[in-house]
Amino acid sequence: MPEDDSPVAFLGGVSTARMYDAAQGGKQNFSADREALRLAERLSADAAHSLVAHHQHVHRVVRHLAARGVDQFVLYGTGLPSTGQAHETIHEVFPPARVVYAEQDPYLLAHARAIIGKGSDRVRIVGCDLGRPAQLLDDPMVRTFVDWAEPVAVGVLSVHEIPVEDVSWVARLRRAMAAGSHLWLTALSLDAYDADMRTTVAAVNRELGLTIHFRAREQVLALFDGLELVEPGLVWAPQWRPDGTEVDVAPERTAWLGGVARVV
Repeated sequence: MPEDDSPVAFLGGVSTARMYDAAQGGKQNFSADREALRLAERLSADAAHSLVAHHQHVHRVVRHLAARGVDQFVLYGTGLPSTGQAHETIHEVFPPARVVYAEQDPYLLAHARAIIGKGSDRVRIVGCDLGRPAQLLDDPMVRTFVDWAEPVAVGVLSVHEIPVEDVSWVARLRRAMAAGSHLWLTALSLDAYDADMRTTVAAVNRELGLTIHFRAREQVLALFDGLELVEPGLVWAPQWRPDGTEVDVAPERTAWLGGVARVV
């Protein structure tokens, strides 16, 4: 685990992706990220469990989709490189599937390219602004690696990076997705927490220099307007097709809402 924090300032301070890695016991994080995670745990004992619950949700969703023959995945904001990669689960179920990871943190991108980039011709890693996911549609590699005329699963796991009032990205992604595709979103929500906790969370995020956009359930549900939600619909992350391995935390305390919808 890196102990020299000199790169942290260059990388813009604390990284939510590296906090994600720290919560899973990974090694691609700095002391500033671990301290931020400890601070989050002082606010709520569920903080680390929340990140693990999201990681478990990711693997349940990709396993479900791969088992149904989905052979193209574009995943925004997976927290690369977490312990246990989504493409590994996908390829266990459906080896021919192609997977694109889109991430923002330059340190994590460099590490991910080193450990994944040379290991599979079915995986690509792209740097992008997670607050503007639709821009990835213009990336030359993505345009050639992904066949947008065929069904594709697009997972935007970085909705918290996008201002609530900005919905243009959803429309553009949906226009690019062929019938039979799946749109998968996870979004942070403080619906289960009281006003005092919401105020405290906002203050801590400002102190850490993090910009995180929380959404009410109705605001997340609106992003799926006109699409057919896959059962069980939009739910807290541990409630999406649980398999008995979920981390021990009340689903609503994870603060993660997740849902998958079909493009028809």
